[in-house]
Amino acid sequence: MTEDIASNFELKPVIVGAVISIVCLLVGMSTGIGVIGILGLIIGSAISGFLTNNSTTHALIYGAIVGFVSSFLMFTVFSIPIFIIIGLFGGYIGKVVQNNY
Repeated sequence: MTEDIASNFELKPVIVGAVISIVCLLVGMSTGIGVIGILGLIIGSAISGFLTNNSTTHALIYGAIVGFVSSFLMFTVFSIPIFIIIGLFGGYIGKVVQNNY
């Protein structure tokens, strides 16, 4: 299973999701509206889950990576697990939307 995940890693969904998430987090932090940042993280990780061609496990991993990368903007240790959980949720939502349409 680990060989499958490592050999089928797609970089495009992670980069697209991270860029969208980071832009929304920066907009949310500059305007003072934190909801924009959280919704941006969910949307960015959902897009990374939607763009993946592999299984749901890959979509969850990509969502967690997007959440981990986005947590570096908040400068706190406590934001890392919260952002990873939100990224997992977004990755799962993106994969469900992809499977339904």
